[in-house]
Amino acid sequence: PDIARAIGRLAAGRGSPRDLGQLRDGLDGAWALGERLGGDGPALLAEIAPRLRGHGALIDLLRRALVPSPPIEASDGGYIAAGYDLALDDLRDAGAGGRKAIAALEAEMRAQTGTPTLKVRHNNVLGYHVEVPARAADALMKPDSGFTHRQTLAGVVRFNTPALHEVAQKVSQAGAHALAAEAAHLEDLTAQALASREAIAATADALARLDVAAALAERAAEGGWARPKLVEHPCFDIEGGRHPVVEAAVAKSGERFVANDCRLSERSRLWLVTGPNMGGKSTFLRQNALIAVLAQAGSYVPAASATLGLVDRLFSRVGASDNLARGRSTFMVEMVETAAILAQATPSSFVILDEVGRGTSTYDGLAIAWAVVEAIHED
Repeated sequence: PDIARAIGRLAAGRGSPRDLGQLRDGLDGAWALGERLGGDGPALLAEIAPRLRGHGALIDLLRRALVPSPPIEASDGGYIAAGYDLALDDLRDAGAGGRKAIAALEAEMRAQTGTPTLKVRHNNVLGYHVEVPARAADALMKPDSGFTHRQTLAGVVRFNTPALHEVAQKVSQAGAHALAAEAAHLEDLTAQALASREAIAATADALARLDVAAALAERAAEGGWARPKLVEHPCFDIEGGRHPVVEAAVAKSGERFVANDCRLSERSRLWLVTGPNMGGKSTFLRQNALIAVLAQAGSYVPAASATLGLVDRLFSRVGASDNLARGRSTFMVEMVETAAILAQATPSSFVILDEVGRGTSTYDGLAIAWAVVEAIHED
């Protein structure tokens, strides 16, 4: 369960019984996870584990107060567990008793009128009422029948009786009082949850950090990723680098991804990659940018080995698109983005450019690409 979303909705006044149920289940799961992470282990887990626990009183309260699967809408009722409020239980019993009385009354009216198709129905307009087929309605229309006509439709006629009206009122009053009691409990439970809002937010943050770390660790273990070595000088030395998404896609078709090396340094700061269409040039650019991001995020990287210097920014000019709404052609968008990269990149930036100048004629495109390469190399 997403406890951050649940507590956020409750704090914004848009919370529902379902949000409290999600909060209960999420905190309960976090507590169990925190217990399993206790003891010796990595520093990150030792830091996270205490933040996963500490909500025992709130979890116990929500367990006692709520049914296992609360509804989304509070107006549906039935979300406060039986036994939590004895007065509420009495109101529910009264409502249930009234519905049994209505069922008994239905059987009695069928026998009285000799109409086996007579039914007691309920809707938001008429409430509880008697419904019979139109062909059987004449006998109930008589003044001494004890039935009051309420509505005639194409195939059915609806009536009421004093006895049904009396029982229906009791059921309706018990239901209304039960809903009001549940609404009061919902307000109280929400207030108690919000009193621990900061601690719950800390638990949600700890779960998010653990989720990211576990996902990256699982992916690294399954994919045979390597731990990158980070150095202080400009360096980007990747051996056997792979694009994890493309690698997973080609693996589904039974093919093998061909790994690539990339060796950039202070003396070799720029690579010009050429090759045929569908040769993997764009994939090569993207995979190295992705390796840079993963390494600086603290993850293992999809490579046999990796030694990287820290980059201050990552710039990408890959793909072709226009912006006709602003009067920009594909070529103009490409040039605006390239100009922004040249203006903002520093010697510590990592830049990938794919087919610069392809949006214009051959010679103009070659001149633009040449000039861009010179600007990047010299700056």
